[in-house]
Amino acid sequence: MHFSIIKKKTNINDLLLEEKKLLVKNIYTTPSYFQNLFNQESIEIDFQHYPDLFREELVRLLCEKEILPHTESLNNLETLHEFLSDEMKAYNFDDGVNKISTYFYDTDENFLNIYYQFIRFLRKNFLREPFWFQATPTLRIHCPNAKNNHHYPRYHSDISYGHPPEEMNIWFPLTKCLNKHGFRTMSLAHSKKILEQFDYNFADFIDNAIHNKPFSNYCDTLSQIVTTEYGKMLAFDSRCIHTGEPLTSHTRISIDIRILPVSQYENMHLQYQGSGRRKVIFEPGHCYHQEHSDNI
Repeated sequence: MHFSIIKKKTNINDLLLEEKKLLVKNIYTTPSYFQNLFNQESIEIDFQHYPDLFREELVRLLCEKEILPHTESLNNLETLHEFLSDEMKAYNFDDGVNKISTYFYDTDENFLNIYYQFIRFLRKNFLREPFWFQATPTLRIHCPNAKNNHHYPRYHSDISYGHPPEEMNIWFPLTKCLNKHGFRTMSLAHSKKILEQFDYNFADFIDNAIHNKPFSNYCDTLSQIVTTEYGKMLAFDSRCIHTGEPLTSHTRISIDIRILPVSQYENMHLQYQGSGRRKVIFEPGHCYHQEHSDNI
């Protein structure tokens, strides 16, 4: 009888510093799957009626959770901050998440049904091969003049927090761009330039991004304001450094998810795990849904 031997993957957090730096250097000096597939580092696409569907679901949940009065209409999401207490809007300085956003860590079946429809849309119109996808989409509600908004900007790439390098970032607004979205991205060339300055040491880069204001200001000069309009989604190479930034006049609501082609996941030799408080494992049944895009 033949038994196959499954070799356990090395956890990325178990690598030595020099091994991590060599890995990061290889990631930033080798073309990514995203880059090879699209011949660019970011793209915008129309995604039909999905922004309206997500927005309707969000308003429904805001009402059901008794955050927003039932009398409020869809047109008022950009002024949502006017209905929230200071406590709901204030950011936790450690992770940049405010209380209102935590209400959407859990949604419900109706919301997830729309989400799965969107995943099937991505499978047909964006990435035409099976992919693993974030089990719960990240819904962010950023309010103007919120307490602890000096948490932002905090430049990073998702890879610097333990995500697999072949992930793809999907971001789209559920509110109109009334000045700016409070979101900036950096080109791949500039992102590589930044990492070179830190000898591909993610820990040093993140420490400076958090604590070194002149460095943060320097990153501002290398990044661009995201102007993706309502009705479009932005997809970008996960190596690109990005950040949120404070808003001054309106509420920005957005959704971001990460997807990982099944083919790329099967070729991964490391187990990727988040470096944050929850130590999220980037595998099916953990961060990713237990079923991939073709099985939902």
